[in-house]
Amino acid sequence: MTLQRRLVLAVLVAAPVVWLLTLGMTYVRARHEINELYDTDMVRMALQMQSVVPLVDIAAGMSRARVPRLDQGDQGDAGLGDLAIAAWLPDGKPLHIDPDGDKLPRAEGVKGFTDVTLERQRWRLYYLDDPDTGWRVCVGQQLGERNELILSYIAAQVLPWAVGLPLLIGLLIGFMRRAMAPVRTLSADIEARAADDRRPLSLDAVPGELVPLVHAMNRLLTRVSDSIEHERRLTADAAHEMRTPLAALKAQWEIAERSPDRDERALARTNVAAGIDRIGRLVSQLLTMSRLEDAAGLPSRQPVNWVPVAQQALSDCLALAQHKQVDVELGWPPQGQSPLPVAGDPALLSLLLRNLLDNAIRYSPPGALVLVEFRADSIIVRDQGPGVAPELLARLGDRFFRGAGQREQGHGLGISIARRVARLHGLELAFANRADDVGGGGRTATGLAVRIVRGG
Repeated sequence: MTLQRRLVLAVLVAAPVVWLLTLGMTYVRARHEINELYDTDMVRMALQMQSVVPLVDIAAGMSRARVPRLDQGDQGDAGLGDLAIAAWLPDGKPLHIDPDGDKLPRAEGVKGFTDVTLERQRWRLYYLDDPDTGWRVCVGQQLGERNELILSYIAAQVLPWAVGLPLLIGLLIGFMRRAMAPVRTLSADIEARAADDRRPLSLDAVPGELVPLVHAMNRLLTRVSDSIEHERRLTADAAHEMRTPLAALKAQWEIAERSPDRDERALARTNVAAGIDRIGRLVSQLLTMSRLEDAAGLPSRQPVNWVPVAQQALSDCLALAQHKQVDVELGWPPQGQSPLPVAGDPALLSLLLRNLLDNAIRYSPPGALVLVEFRADSIIVRDQGPGVAPELLARLGDRFFRGAGQREQGHGLGISIARRVARLHGLELAFANRADDVGGGGRTATGLAVRIVRGG
């Protein structure tokens, strides 16, 4: 069910319910006020009657007990039958002052107000006694008179509401439809967008209540567009990088199948195995890079102990170091100092060090020393390789970038992965040739120094 239908149903239900509650409260209040008004009049009338009846000539009244014949003239809308007055002498004899009052009961012992049924009509009676003279007075009124007045008052309230309530509901529905127009416009705008449209949604006609939602949607669109663009670049780069090794793998396979020379076939099979390993490593790196670039944050964050992290990275690179005949040395800060405090994921930081060590070992000559120096404010990985041309230092870390003339096999993803892991932990990688590395050993030494420092 749409939001607009929910609002319409809410109005259709709430408005009549509120109206009925208001009508009920009005009825109760009007009934109380009308009863108060009539009860007050009845008490006053009884008091006036009680003060007048002792002055009557009792003897004359008893000898000629009759109802006087009066010229009452135009009585307008008066309902004389709804109100009655009765009085009784001390000995209990009635004083016939009102024909309608003769039917009121004396009800000896009853004082004040009481409700009775007379001739199938509900009456409200008020009895007043004079203890000094013994006179008893009763004023009665039909309750139908009061109910008629209450219903007339309620009817006067119902009629405007009966006409106004449908009009009010119609206006509210119309206003709600108009208020929901920006939502429909926004939905149509999103529906009509192309998948690669990176333009943010316009806020010109958006109500204030929807501005945070539109801002969130714009941020989501940006993230989705970045993710799509990332996947496109990754797919294109992967296709480009895998084209050459696949072609070489196919050529070596054909040699291994067709060459009559046994040694040549054996060499081709060795090259096929090496090519398969290279493609497997490339796929693994691509998957790692994709996972890291899609990550919005760290899977876990805890204070990192660099000792087991470094040992794990060194263990992962041990086979390559032995094959290349390269020694790796770990240097730790003086006693009492802790190496670069970081809170993050130890597994990812081990991946960072492993990729830097792998790169340093691959580009160092046999017999060289790769030094990993842990300091209080940084970590430095130094190799004894040929270094990097100064104009190419800024490009280190770009995906699939490899300097010209490189003999080592690789795909230019190791440093990119390390840089992404560093940024997830608030760190940065700085590259410098050993001769330019302040803090490194002799300035004339060759090689590359990679410094891990806190990001700015």
